[in-house]
Formats: sequence, C-alpha cells, structure tokens
Amino acid sequence: MPIDLLFNGCLGVVFALCARDRVRADGIFAAPAFPLVAIFIAVVLTPIALYLYLAHPAWSWMYLVDPGDVPGLAIVPLLVLHGGTVVGGWYLGARLTRTGREKQARWGVLAAAVVVLLATLIGWGRIGHYGSYRDFHDGRSIALFDVKLGYVLVGLALGIGAAAGYVALELARDSRRVRTR
Repeated sequence: MPIDLLFNGCLGVVFALCARDRVRADGIFAAPAFPLVAIFIAVVLTPIALYLYLAHPAWSWMYLVDPGDVPGLAIVPLLVLHGGTVVGGWYLGARLTRTGREKQARWGVLAAAVVVLLATLIGWGRIGHYGSYRDFHDGRSIALFDVKLGYVLVGLALGIGAAAGYVALELARDSRRVRTR
C-alpha cells in the first residue's frame, strides 16, 4: 500500500509537468487538464484499488494487517487516499511549475521512482507471495505467479501504464496548444 501511494503521488507530479503551460497560464485546477486527471482517478485507479482491496485484501495490505480485523467501510477512506495522493502530487507539481521550479519536480519524481523501485525490491518477500494473512505468517503462502493474481497484476500494470501514457500525452498536447495561443 505505501508503495502504490508513492507511485500515485509521482503520477500526479508527472501529469502536472506534462500540463505545465496550461497550469502556468490558467491555474492549477484549470480545465481541461485537471478534469482529465480526475477522470483518470475515477475511471482507472479507483476501480483497480477497489478490486485489489476486495478480492485480494491480505496481499493488498502486504500482510501487515489482518484484513479480517479491518472494518469493511475502511475501504472508502482508502480509495479517497489513493485518489488524493494523485491530486496531492498534481498540486505539488503544479505549484512547483508555477513558481519556476520544474527541475526540482523532475528530480523529486526521479528520487521517488527510485524509492518505489527499492521498496518493491526490498518488500518482494511480501509482494511476491500470495495467501491469506495466516498463510503468510505461517510460511504457507505461494509464489505470486503460481496464482492468477500475478498475471492479473501484469495486465493491471499495462492498463495503468497505457491510460497514464494517454493522459500524459493529452496533457502535453493541451499544453502545446496553450503555448501557441
């Protein structure tokens, strides 16, 4: 969970950097840039997070918390948190862009990407296994790619990458239109 929150924040900063001319000209929450990011959150990230928390709760919590001890309504603030980190990253990236500190935003994204990669490698013992909370702690979990979730995650990663690439491309195209007016 912490890894994907950092990833989501990075995504928001990258989106803001792609829309830099729109952000500079019309403000942080200007249309069509920010609404496009909000649609990405609503249509792509929220359903994926909802699926993972409902269908694979122990894995989603990285076996740190027994999902049986977590009330079902806890999913609502978690989904808001996932979307909120993208919005927070967008806001941070847009503020840095408006104040002429795009270089710091780029270095921040690079540093956060390295942290995400390192956290994934360090946490592979948890991320790379699948089972219930009890199975994991009893040493009976199985390798991630021995179950369907491993392959589902590949599809989800490709889907998020394609959707994020499309949003970034549209934000950059809109930014170029603003630059030429």
